[in-house]
Amino acid sequence: MKEEKTIIYADPDLADEIPWYLEQARGYAEAIEKAMGNSDFETIEDTGYRMKGSGGSYGFAAISEMGKSLEQAAKEKDLDEIRKKVEELSRYIEMVEVVYEEA
Repeated sequence: MKEEKTIIYADPDLADEIPWYLEQARGYAEAIEKAMGNSDFETIEDTGYRMKGSGGSYGFAAISEMGKSLEQAAKEKDLDEIRKKVEELSRYIEMVEVVYEEA
């Protein structure tokens, strides 16, 4: 079964910044996966904190929510929840489609 794209409507003024931000989010997923392999919960917590604070600024409330969950899971050293959320983040990034429109 093919997954549906997630459509995000964004301000055209952010058209140059959003692709950069999504690339950053891909980097967050990679950093978390690497940190999981080393049980580096501090890095995971820090990355989740950055995601929590930045996603909404670019119109990606879902990334902020995932960041919040990752930050909490890292505090609890819950690798299963971290793995689940990083997979969710990776899927979200691949399935998101940004549509630029005036408010």
